[in-house]
Amino acid sequence: MPAEAPNFSAIREKLQDRFSKRACLWQLKVTDAFLQNDRDIICMAGTGMGKTLAFWSPLALKNTGVLIVVTPLNQLGKQSVNFLEKAGIPSISISAETASRANFRDIEDLHYRAIITSPEQLMKPGGEFEKLLQNVDFASKLIGIIFDEAHCIVTWGDFRSEYKDLGRLRYILPCQVPFMIASATFTSDALRDIRRLLHIRSEKLTTIHVSTDRPNIKIGVHKIKHSLASYADLAFLIPTGIKSHDPSPPKFLVFFDSIQDGISATKYLQARLPPDLRDKVKWFNSNMTTEFKEDEVTNLVAGDTWGLCTTEAFGMGMDVPDVTLVIQWRASCKLSALWQRFGHAARDRAVEGTALLFAEKEYFDDVREDKRKRQERKKKATDAPEDQPDTKRRIINSSTAIGIAHPEGDNSAQATSSGSAANIPTVIVTDTQLKELMRPPAGTLERVSRQRRENELDRAMDLLINANYRGVGCRRKIFNIQFDNGSAGATFLYYINNRNNIL
Repeated sequence: MPAEAPNFSAIREKLQDRFSKRACLWQLKVTDAFLQNDRDIICMAGTGMGKTLAFWSPLALKNTGVLIVVTPLNQLGKQSVNFLEKAGIPSISISAETASRANFRDIEDLHYRAIITSPEQLMKPGGEFEKLLQNVDFASKLIGIIFDEAHCIVTWGDFRSEYKDLGRLRYILPCQVPFMIASATFTSDALRDIRRLLHIRSEKLTTIHVSTDRPNIKIGVHKIKHSLASYADLAFLIPTGIKSHDPSPPKFLVFFDSIQDGISATKYLQARLPPDLRDKVKWFNSNMTTEFKEDEVTNLVAGDTWGLCTTEAFGMGMDVPDVTLVIQWRASCKLSALWQRFGHAARDRAVEGTALLFAEKEYFDDVREDKRKRQERKKKATDAPEDQPDTKRRIINSSTAIGIAHPEGDNSAQATSSGSAANIPTVIVTDTQLKELMRPPAGTLERVSRQRRENELDRAMDLLINANYRGVGCRRKIFNIQFDNGSAGATFLYYINNRNNIL
């Protein structure tokens, strides 16, 4: 007869002893689900809320067994190894540099209790992991497989094909091995697709949903006023005339969706600094060496670097607790990616941070409306009869639609990403209407090429930019609706087995 599972008080005490961290209720629920040995887990929790502790908690409660974590970024693997090392748990991060036969022999011999790797390594055809997971003895020792930043399974699957192969694990491993998917930015559509791809078992499922809202981050949107190539809108990051002995500016991250943009913006900001301070601002991208990136993260934590102009390379889970300002340059990403990036602000909950989207002016409704009026005037001027007197033509040409109210709720008036003059934005009335407007049209992914999807303005981003014009009110509402935060919290900590444990 199996031993009785510990109650939440005992779990919390064990985690405190091993990791020197006091676990929250939702983290205890994750641990408890793992201890049942046969449940799949969905974990939705905000950036910086402690998903890492939840990942490793089974290792503190089980004396034997191996946990595999699949992560999109190598830096996250190294962070985890350092975290586990302090807790006395042997672990290894397997990347292209460390995927040696010797390391896999050690894994097979159970020298490590935690293995952190990428989809590319895990699903490599004929690779060492494939051989390892087909080893019945080793597979029987698996506590579970955790997919960190699991939203990437659908958002990155187009260019990292191994993500789409992860579903094969269900056919390789014993059926009772638990899968856990975790992210701060699951949408309902993404979650449905991930569950289908990974064959998540509905009949044995624990779902834990903690609000992904970050109340200690102020959210704002700014219209880019200067030329995009000048980066002059970022000048405020470096105070004019700053000198070596002046106080450092707030620690910042500026995210770009182009490596060249990040480099050019860095050079612009460096030019605002005296020569002896120009190394305080750096660019950070996937073309840098692993050693450089590790050093720069260390420098940013220490305050030796003031800020980074970075791409996705400074990605999800990177833990710098005191960044107080995060900027997204241009509305060139999806809302999910934006919230991940904004989540780098104020990861220390005692700190207040600011997150700003700097968006192209053509995406703002007032600019679209001005363009519409100009085109209307131009059309009327073109259509004016040539045989009319000049004065009458001038009267016709001066007439506009100013002052004509647009009826509320007319979905045909939804503004387009191209800034078409034909449409005037819908006024948002209810959260339900807002949610529907954020949803991609049915069949969009099938009809539209990947390149076109990347170039189009995300519907949710459009609403975020124009919240003031659409009657949305607080921009935070866009994120809360996108990630279903209204369903999170105590009323949504859905615990299928209802074990009645006492805190």
